[in-house]
Amino acid sequence: MKEFTIKEELISLAKVAASRVSPVENAVPSECVRSASSGGTAMYSNHNERLNIEFNVERLDFPGIQTMDPRLLRIPPGRNNERHRHAHESLFVVLEGQGNVLIGDTRVPLKKGDVAFVPRWLFHQTTNTGDGDLVIIAITDFGFTFAVMGEEAHQARLGTISKDSTKKNDIMSEEDSINKENII
Repeated sequence: MKEFTIKEELISLAKVAASRVSPVENAVPSECVRSASSGGTAMYSNHNERLNIEFNVERLDFPGIQTMDPRLLRIPPGRNNERHRHAHESLFVVLEGQGNVLIGDTRVPLKKGDVAFVPRWLFHQTTNTGDGDLVIIAITDFGFTFAVMGEEAHQARLGTISKDSTKKNDIMSEEDSINKENII
């Protein structure tokens, strides 16, 4: 594994945390609260009929946010996102619907109000098993991870479809996924 040097961004984050002073001067508290139903800034989406993939991700922007990267994930009924992994940790909070999340090799059921943790670099995939949209807020530490790793922190996601259709879920093997990174 590559060794990382202490980057200026990380030093800056450490200084802000140690100072106990907000990095945003004249912050407006009302801008620090939002309704998840109002959505966010479109980040990315994917649709692949053959693999049953259909979802979109929106970023919830807040003034002065540095280490966290909250995102809204929306998956229609009967669909899933791709099996993927990334350098940041994620907490999934189910706001609406029901489904399951594959974490490593284990599928875990999810319903409204549940919280799931996905560790760094662990393959995962979310599936909507309900009748309505599955809406999840994914709270990640991408800002911190990016400060430490720089460009290498970008997500490794399904870049191409496996040529071997016998593989589990017809999605790339772990080895294939490692070699096919799609920067988002």
